[in-house]
Amino acid sequence: MATISFKADSTTLILNGQVISDFIAGDIVELAPKNPHTARSYGADKSVNIIQRTDAEVYDLKFSVLKNSDSDIFLNNELNKEKPVIFQGSVKEVFVKDGTEYTESFEIEAGSFTDRPTYTKNNQDGNFTVEYTIECYAKRLV
Repeated sequence: MATISFKADSTTLILNGQVISDFIAGDIVELAPKNPHTARSYGADKSVNIIQRTDAEVYDLKFSVLKNSDSDIFLNNELNKEKPVIFQGSVKEVFVKDGTEYTESFEIEAGSFTDRPTYTKNNQDGNFTVEYTIECYAKRLV
């Protein structure tokens, strides 16, 4: 299944009204589909039944931010709340095609943390990054 990658430098990520902006230069924001788009069952005489899956629009939203940045503090506070936090928001990337500026947008709905974040230390500059994963419904906006 194809992963959708956005350049963090030209992407705006908004979760519950909070702009997540402390990305690492040159990094990416990913939307990775969790499930196939359709399901198939086969029968006798080469018959096949194809249905669209109701969970086809479920994605893992993965992104890294600098540890202890404003974005990390916000996300860590949401992660550690007593009850699970449900995220709504959007991912938007501005890009240029044939000299014209466009925006690719996805609406994020019913998102929640599925894993604890991953911490990684950069050996070159000593910065720590924190990778968050939020499972959500994502719908491409035209």
